[in-house]
Amino acid sequence: MRDERLLFKTERALREAGIKPSKRLGQNYAVDLGLIGCIVGAAAIGPGESVLEIGAGIGTLTEELARAARRVIAVEKDRRAADYLRRAFSAAGNVEVVEGDILEMEMPAVDKVVSNLPFSISTPVTFKILGWEGFREAVLTYQTEVAERLTAAPGSREYSRLTVAAALLAEASIAGRFPPSAFYPEPEVGSAVVILRRRGSPIAAGVGWAALDNGLKALFSQRKRTLRKALSTICRGTAANWEGELGGLLAKRVFELSPTELARVCSSMDAWRQRSGTEG
Repeated sequence: MRDERLLFKTERALREAGIKPSKRLGQNYAVDLGLIGCIVGAAAIGPGESVLEIGAGIGTLTEELARAARRVIAVEKDRRAADYLRRAFSAAGNVEVVEGDILEMEMPAVDKVVSNLPFSISTPVTFKILGWEGFREAVLTYQTEVAERLTAAPGSREYSRLTVAAALLAEASIAGRFPPSAFYPEPEVGSAVVILRRRGSPIAAGVGWAALDNGLKALFSQRKRTLRKALSTICRGTAANWEGELGGLLAKRVFELSPTELARVCSSMDAWRQRSGTEG
């Protein structure tokens, strides 16, 4: 439920920072104490842990993270917000504000990632986290549609390359759902808090991240085609060569294949690329 005092505090902070929330940048600020509590509770941060916060905004979540963590690295792309954060946390000894675009930065060494993600970058940020060798656990707020893609079943409308990458490398669960009124300004859709925990033994063991990422991009650009036809297009007419390796899968449509099956396909595609000397 929207908290009027937090809404007032948020509006005042935005005025002080000289920020008018940008719809293009997906700037929606949490004004629901239940949402903040859900994120912090799901993260279960220990006193000795370090946390990366992506898109720290005006520091509503940062403040709660700093109470729990040994160290918080708060990354913010908007210069006005970054300047505001530096002023707001100047006396805090455990908050480091970094101005920059997380998609263009190296991921720092931290125990956990926490973010009320700007909707406009939620998918690329998730892929960056999944492909990061230091990834252990992340608690991220998504628009409901993206959260449902993360936990979708093969063959469903929501099933996507994001679903597959997340399923192969992490365990995803939804910790809570929130209405548009949990944010200021209100987005057009609801949101969900998702916990991503790295699997102890990734299902895609033996398939490198680059091979998996490149393979899924290519395959899901043709998600409704049969695997046979998709491979014929992607690998330049070589579909007949896959019978021995993937014969039982070739008649299935791409979006019907399980994450494990798709990892197998990506591994075969990567081997083909290496044999043929083809990039990407």
